[in-house]
Amino acid sequence: MPILRTYACGDCGHFLDVVLSMDEWDAPPPDCPMCASRTHQEFKPVAIGGSNRARAAALAEDIIANDYHVADFKSDGRPGGRAKVRYKDQRQATPTEWGAAQGVLQSAVAIGRQTRARYGPDGLDNLQRALKDGSQPDLIAESKKRSMRIW
Repeated sequence: MPILRTYACGDCGHFLDVVLSMDEWDAPPPDCPMCASRTHQEFKPVAIGGSNRARAAALAEDIIANDYHVADFKSDGRPGGRAKVRYKDQRQATPTEWGAAQGVLQSAVAIGRQTRARYGPDGLDNLQRALKDGSQPDLIAESKKRSMRIW
C-alpha cells in the first residue's frame, strides 16, 4: 500500500506531495525542486468536515446564488470548462415584457376584442380557423421568435 507524504520547503514555501512505497517509509525528506534546499514533512489533519475542494465549491455556489442571483449552476467538471447557468427572476414580468413589443401586444388585445364583439363568446373557434388559413398572423409564434432563451 503506498504512503502519501507532504513536504514543505522552509525557504521558498513550496509544497511537495510524494508517494512512497512500503520499503521507503523511513526515507529522508527530498530536496525542494524549486530552490534545492532541504524540505520537512508537513502533517495534515484528517479531513473530517470534507475536502478543501468541496468546501470551496460550496462557497462558490453560495456566492453565485446570493451575489449574482443564479438559480441553477451546473459545472462540467473540467478546469476552464463552461458551466450552464440559469439566473433567478428578480421580479414579476408585466405583460409588456413577455417578449412581445408593446404595439404587437395591443394589436392582439384589439383583435381579440373585435372577434369577441363580432362572433360572441365562441370566438376561439373563429380565431383558430383564421390562424389556419393565414388571415390572422400567429402573434404567439412571433413573440417566441423575438424572445431570448435563458437556459
